[in-house]
Amino acid sequence: MIIVADIGGTHMRIAASDAPDSFEEVVTVDTPAEFVDGVTAFASVVQQVAQDRPITRAVVGVAGLLSRDRSTLLRSPHLRGWEGKNIADAFSQAIDATVPCENDATLGALGEAVLGAGVAAPIVAYITVGTGVGGARVVDGHIDHAAFGFEVGHQRLGSDANAPEWETLVSGSGLAQKYGKPAKELADPMIWDEVADRFAYGLYNTILHWSPDRVVLGGTAFLSHDISLERVQSTLREISSALPELPDLALATLGNHSGLYGALHLNVS
Repeated sequence: MIIVADIGGTHMRIAASDAPDSFEEVVTVDTPAEFVDGVTAFASVVQQVAQDRPITRAVVGVAGLLSRDRSTLLRSPHLRGWEGKNIADAFSQAIDATVPCENDATLGALGEAVLGAGVAAPIVAYITVGTGVGGARVVDGHIDHAAFGFEVGHQRLGSDANAPEWETLVSGSGLAQKYGKPAKELADPMIWDEVADRFAYGLYNTILHWSPDRVVLGGTAFLSHDISLERVQSTLREISSALPELPDLALATLGNHSGLYGALHLNVS
């Protein structure tokens, strides 16, 4: 049996699996701000879902930039208390099993490419918009090579030193900071049209860099339809000038569990 886990800036999702393409009931808890509390919460939920069965390994996706060997969380704007910690070793010791780690959006990309909306597309770009913005590129069912990982959400949209990051303009945390309330409470359609347009500009840059066959869009902002896919497509068509055609755009089909499905396939990526 393996454990699959998706640790985001807001929630931690964990499940057990005895099958290659499915897992059991997912347990969701709030992600603790401090790393020590996070390890304790992780171990507690793992014990709950394992139900005394032996664990061969656990695959963990975490929000942030990992070291080259994917063991240490170097930077995570939404998990500051976890930065600089060797999460692979800590989790491994907590549950007495091998724990390979990867960026959460990267596992989401792998899940959607292998089992979700990216199936049959040779090159898949996956972008998720929730507390932050993450993404990754999957080629022929395998995570593309990268020295540290993919940090598309931190691209700057502008030319001066204070130009905002893409994530600041469209993510839940960025919108909450700008408007003083949670993104889910923003009801003005003009606000969301503006967010969709700003998202399209960052997405266009990503398309130019990655040249995918299909772009899969996930995360809370798209799964709840706060950001209009149609508006994003329209804006992309207006600003596109460098490519003969734009890639297909599709909404993620694995819901909030894209990363868990990706975790199931990490060993073969």
